[in-house]
Amino acid sequence: MKNIQWLSIALLAACLQAHAQQNNMQRAQQILRWMKNAQSDSIYACFDAKMQQAVPLSQLNNMWSQMEQQLGTLVEEKEWKQDAIGGTIVYYSDLKFERAPIRFMVAFDQERKVNGLRLLPVPAEEKPQVIPFDSIHLEESPIEVVTGTYKLPGIITRPKGKNNLPIVILLQGSGPHNKDGQIGPNKIYQDMAWGLASQGVAVLRYDKRTYVYGKSASPKGKDITPEEEVIEDAISASQLATSLPFVDAQKVFIAGHSLGGLLAPLIATRCPSVKGLILLAAPSRPQDDILKEQLHYLASLNGDTDEQLLMQQYQQIKASAPEAYWDYLDKYAPVMTAHSLTIPMLFLQGERDYQVTMQDFAMWKLGMFGKSNVTFRSYPSLNHCFMEGTGKSTPMEYNHPRRVSEKVIKDIAEWAIHKREIQ
Repeated sequence: MKNIQWLSIALLAACLQAHAQQNNMQRAQQILRWMKNAQSDSIYACFDAKMQQAVPLSQLNNMWSQMEQQLGTLVEEKEWKQDAIGGTIVYYSDLKFERAPIRFMVAFDQERKVNGLRLLPVPAEEKPQVIPFDSIHLEESPIEVVTGTYKLPGIITRPKGKNNLPIVILLQGSGPHNKDGQIGPNKIYQDMAWGLASQGVAVLRYDKRTYVYGKSASPKGKDITPEEEVIEDAISASQLATSLPFVDAQKVFIAGHSLGGLLAPLIATRCPSVKGLILLAAPSRPQDDILKEQLHYLASLNGDTDEQLLMQQYQQIKASAPEAYWDYLDKYAPVMTAHSLTIPMLFLQGERDYQVTMQDFAMWKLGMFGKSNVTFRSYPSLNHCFMEGTGKSTPMEYNHPRRVSEKVIKDIAEWAIHKREIQ
């Protein structure tokens, strides 16, 4: 069984796009070499029409020498990186001169022509934006979620000394996530746990089985499916939550993110102790449709929309997980399953999410039409991880320190405490 099968679809798709980004990175490095060597003609030939009009060849000829006059000799060229600004991918290196550092940035259009070349001051380093843990009013204690021979380390976060608490069990998206849901410098499930506990809601989060056991996450000789990856342990966690002495057994809720949200309705049909669902960026469409849409979106960011290449990438992703895994998802009807439930459900969606989109959100709305036990809320500036941003969302966005939206946390807490529609 291949390790790669547990990568999230979006992450794997992003990895398969890396060849185009690497080519552009090499082009950006070449642009800098030409500039240092005063090969302005070569740079100018790479410009698109607008750049050629905006930056004449005569200006290019003197650009590097003028920088050295102002800043001194180049001391160090730091590692090349990529980022997204307003949905446009840029490639950059921080250049350390004797007197000041400068960020050298290059962007390309779909024809691989340079459509952006900028020299800017190096911005101040971003610091993690964590929700502080309130040790005076909150407490955390270790707990273990056990399913057969599988034992998953977890944490309970709750207000100190409080009883009859609602509890939210966090289910991660696809991939071998730990209990904090760490992506880059961000810990989205820790944010949610600390934020919800400060609002009066207990939270249970635990390491995913694929994170703890890797290839051994399913019994020997059995291909892994969402049953072993998510469902069995979610049922165990829900039963465990119900038994905790400080928990109101009528307010045990599952909060599933992405894949966790997709499977949450199915879990509820098999676990009577679950009294409500919170679906965060939950897919509602067939996985093939979502996968192809993600590949096209990521390709569009790099201007690499070759259909043959996209089909190869699609086939690679499908081959990365056993057929039994995809068959399980293909046979599951999440909207119909959710429609059959009478427990309260809260659907939350970031409108900038490119991994699970507003089309999925609309299908949930359509499928739940006329039901009184559902609440929907979308957030214009949030991405797949419910963090703030602007412009097109990109994979590089998750490399910047952000916090889960306090508005989302407040909405979940209000719903969990009152088990009613958010006003």
